[in-house]
Amino acid sequence: MVSERIDRTNDAVFKAVFAKHPDITLSLINSFFEFQGTEQIADLEFIDREIDGILPDDKESRLDILGRTSEGVKVNIEVQVNPLLAMGERSLFYWARNYIDLKKGDEYDKLTRTVAINILAFDLFDRKKYPDMHSCFGVYDQKTGCQLTPQLEIHFLELKKFKADSVKLMNRIEKWAAYFSPGTTDEEMTAIIESDANIRAAVEVEKMFTQDEVARRAYEKAEKFRRDQAAQLHYARSQGIAQGIAQGKAQGIAQGKAQGIAQGKAQGIAQGIAQGKAQGIESMIVTLRELSIPENTIAEKLQQRYDLSPTAVKKYMALH
Repeated sequence: MVSERIDRTNDAVFKAVFAKHPDITLSLINSFFEFQGTEQIADLEFIDREIDGILPDDKESRLDILGRTSEGVKVNIEVQVNPLLAMGERSLFYWARNYIDLKKGDEYDKLTRTVAINILAFDLFDRKKYPDMHSCFGVYDQKTGCQLTPQLEIHFLELKKFKADSVKLMNRIEKWAAYFSPGTTDEEMTAIIESDANIRAAVEVEKMFTQDEVARRAYEKAEKFRRDQAAQLHYARSQGIAQGIAQGKAQGIAQGKAQGIAQGKAQGIAQGIAQGKAQGIESMIVTLRELSIPENTIAEKLQQRYDLSPTAVKKYMALH
């Protein structure tokens, strides 16, 4: 039997299933390694800590799951639901924080293989160029493809690119993708549970989770926060777009009429739209800040909505 359908990318659910059950987590990790053809791991010790900034003004990052094998291999698993600015750089930043753990006097050969696994509920790479749901990155020579070191390994699993197939034909990573995908039917999920003991165990944990009142409240709180944030961002974006369009049209038409010729009108409209865009950006920044949206989220939304470079985003945010 399939448990009550819940969002398995919800932070509370994900940690309840994977942060306390090493066998389940090992199966998920090894599905990536198996698919990539890299070495499988046999055990996992969970590490529950924050990665603190090296300097006072450094960013702090919280990983969903962080573990270490008996051989010293470190693995972190992160789930991201909403598109993020510079996702590749973000993952590399987290990977580097995990990789750098040398103590004073240690040699470089003390550094160990560090793996980052990112499960994404959005498309990171263009579907036409990169149709596969799974990708794995390392450090290679651009001419020969020679690998510099096996220490760096960053995986991405884009759930929207998952295409359901016969359960009998699915490999492990496809079964886990089906587990996370909201499009998987109850019939497909039942067949997957019957074919994979670890996914069956994950669903059993879900059942206990949904029956726990405290855990259920954590789940609902996380869902409410996600919905509220999406609604706030939608409102702010709508306000910024509406104001920008209205101001741009008004200024453009006014300037165009003043010039009195078609070319002048076109130029005036273009200038007005540009000014309106700037005012729309300013309005969006002000609105998002009034809603207490984090600065990095504001920057991401500005870049996505107005197709701005990171440098342009910084200038706008510094001015307002």
